[in-house]
Amino acid sequence: MITVELHATDGLDRREVEAARREIARLDRYTRRSPDVAHLTLRPVRPGATNRYEADASLLVAGRMLAAHGFGRSPGEAAELAALQLRRQLRRIVGSRLAPRNERLPRWPEIHPEVRRKPPGERAIVACRTYADRPLGTLEGVSDLIDDAEVFYLFPHARTREDVVVFWRDDARIGLLFPPGSALADEPDPVVPLPSRYSSPLPLADACSEMDALDHRFLYFIAAEDERGKVLYLRSDGDYGLVVPRDR
Repeated sequence: MITVELHATDGLDRREVEAARREIARLDRYTRRSPDVAHLTLRPVRPGATNRYEADASLLVAGRMLAAHGFGRSPGEAAELAALQLRRQLRRIVGSRLAPRNERLPRWPEIHPEVRRKPPGERAIVACRTYADRPLGTLEGVSDLIDDAEVFYLFPHARTREDVVVFWRDDARIGLLFPPGSALADEPDPVVPLPSRYSSPLPLADACSEMDALDHRFLYFIAAEDERGKVLYLRSDGDYGLVVPRDR
């Protein structure tokens, strides 16, 4: 079984906590690769609700981070839902068959997609809203990033209500981008916390100019127009894509 680093709120039933730990520890049955480390956090939420517990789980397999979030009527049930998500992510990585330990993992998702090149002056701006419809914790955002096979994911953070981004770094780790001065600078593993490179809000036109100059995959910035966090990127058709947050 996988060794699980467990963090549980005081007062939880020990038998339920142990049942939750076993749900994550058994994930070694779904890959021949020996996972490097697993983390599980259990805590009560939503007093009086049917699903009163939540579980945050993460798993590092050959340098690739997987993460999941689950709710349940007991700690074990919450961990079971998180384990189901992790199993689905493992299958995506190793394919329909179990990969041998010495077989190289494919890079997933592809973080350098091919795009049609257009001169900056010919690029239109195509706006769309983020998929996130409510504030999320860091691992919830990471889980959505992985499940949706996205390069980046914009969402309002449950801790600070700031518009933030989780994304795949070139080293296959997951970064967390947030406004300068944010309390999220102390977010722990499995993410790499990084403040925005811009110390003040940017007008959209300036963000486009930055994209043209830097030639990055995407650009996270706080918009001067409404002081909300947004993401500018190059679409496959060569135009700018602009991901904006949902209304608060």
